[in-house]
Amino acid sequence: MRYLLLVVLLFFGTVQLSAQVTNIDTVHYPDPIIPKSNTYNFNTDFWYTIAVRAYAYEQFPQLLNQSSGQQQYHTSYLNGLLFKINDNQISYRLQAAHFRNDIAFDNECEGCLPQVSGKLRNTALKVGVEKSVNYSRVQPYFGGDLGFMFQQLNTRGFGNATVFAEDTKNALLFSPFVGAKVYVVPRVAVGIEANFNIAYTYQKVNNYSDDTFTGAPDQVRRYRWEYFFAPVAAITLQYSFGLINQ
Repeated sequence: MRYLLLVVLLFFGTVQLSAQVTNIDTVHYPDPIIPKSNTYNFNTDFWYTIAVRAYAYEQFPQLLNQSSGQQQYHTSYLNGLLFKINDNQISYRLQAAHFRNDIAFDNECEGCLPQVSGKLRNTALKVGVEKSVNYSRVQPYFGGDLGFMFQQLNTRGFGNATVFAEDTKNALLFSPFVGAKVYVVPRVAVGIEANFNIAYTYQKVNNYSDDTFTGAPDQVRRYRWEYFFAPVAAITLQYSFGLINQ
């Protein structure tokens, strides 16, 4: 009888324990919710860029007998082109710009005309390298250009129609620069940069007694190092094409 009672108790206990056990594979959990990640589809990786120099505010090499650091700042609009070949974060660039305008300035030297006016022409050709800091929509960059500049000034003194001067200058340039560009849409960007120019120049000045060029001119020739600054070397409108990842 004792053994029968023990068997009954063991059977009853086993039934109670099995009723409390739940198989893991029968439990249903709700599907996990994973937050969606933001997708960034703004592609700025293009092989080529062409740009128009829309605005510039810059100095040029010294004119006549100006002392170093006395160069005027000149404003210009829509007078230059820039072409770049892009290789990841490095761009190889070629640019040309031409300035032409009537100017007036003080000519500080003993025995010189104190004030002169005339037409200034300046043409610059440069090649260089530009490195972007990142690939984002706003891209700071820096680099340097090597180039050649040709400048000519034809001028006469204020109130003096019998004095005429022709100032011609050639310059070899090294122009380190910094800038930034902002992509408005993936192919179109607006850029702004500033540069500092180190130039080795050859200047020839012909001073005529009148504007008939019949007499032999008084000539001045000089070589020298010059430094001039462009706080706004260029504000450019840029268009890129040719996807790198195609």
